[in-house]
Amino acid sequence: MSDEETQQPENSGEVPASVTFMELMRRAASQSQENDSPTDSSPSPATTPAEAPPAGQDPTPPPGTPMALLSEEDRARKLTYDTALEAERVRRVQRRRARRRRSAVSLVGGFVRTLIVVFAAAGLMATIFTWWTPSQFITSEVRSELSVAQATSQATVEPTGLPTPNWFRRIGIVSGHRGPEADPGAVCPDGLTEAEINFEVAQRVVRNLRGLGYSVDLLDEFDSRLDNYQAAALVSIHANTCQDWGEVVSGYLIAAAAARATTNAQDGLLVDCVARYYQQASGLQRRDGATVDMTDYHTFREISPLTPATIIELGFLLADRNLLTQQPDLLAQGITDGIVCFLNSDQSTAEVTQPPPQQGES
Repeated sequence: MSDEETQQPENSGEVPASVTFMELMRRAASQSQENDSPTDSSPSPATTPAEAPPAGQDPTPPPGTPMALLSEEDRARKLTYDTALEAERVRRVQRRRARRRRSAVSLVGGFVRTLIVVFAAAGLMATIFTWWTPSQFITSEVRSELSVAQATSQATVEPTGLPTPNWFRRIGIVSGHRGPEADPGAVCPDGLTEAEINFEVAQRVVRNLRGLGYSVDLLDEFDSRLDNYQAAALVSIHANTCQDWGEVVSGYLIAAAAARATTNAQDGLLVDCVARYYQQASGLQRRDGATVDMTDYHTFREISPLTPATIIELGFLLADRNLLTQQPDLLAQGITDGIVCFLNSDQSTAEVTQPPPQQGES
């Protein structure tokens, strides 16, 4: 029996692969040493019987031994062993990575194959159902309803524009002669001023429009906000003189900017709406002959050219005094309805959703 066989462990259990590999490496190193040794059997001076390793001892140096303390042969064996061990570790890592890649590819491939099978089966079933379904399977009523649905889906439907919400529309109401300038406007002998009448009506118009959801600005005569003011509409409220003409002079006047007559057609539409509804509410007749102070009103030159605007003289402080002082709610409602008419100019009549305020309501 050879030395290698005598060195086998007594336990006959399963030997790990690393132990087998180390044993093969030791055998290869021992064979190489025998081939390189001289024919003379006498020991060399450098290697005495006392230095040879005992029988059965592992020729591989103990782990952790510094390389400087090893002989040339031990260093060569240790280097060979470490190299072979690293190569085996690299091969194991590569095999694990290859198995992971194959598993991922197999999963994706199985998913794709499942989709293909499902679609193919669905197409086949649909084809069989179409070929072998009798015409009486679907009733005449269902077929007629399907025809109507198909015709409806093929019809061209023009989208309709959404209405602009009221709160998105800004309206400016100018209370004539109101402001820090303390300009009373026209003054009657008993002290009644135009500015008082204008303000009573203007604030009611603002209240009515805000009640309908509009964004409304109550502006002074020379309000700084009027500079390039942009809104859906602007109405300046005034009253006429208290002068005694020797005869009854009654009625209201309304006008737009003469300089913008050809550039802003919306001005004329605003004038028509306010005049129509104010006349219905007040019972006053519209008078001709608007003055230059109205057609060349300073506010028309200050606001944005795109803002439709008008100025209205509510009535004469002398002849229409009772109406102006006692029924401001009625006059305000007429102006409110006229503005709503203009904002809803696509309708034949204005849709007023708020009832007229009660007498004496502030």
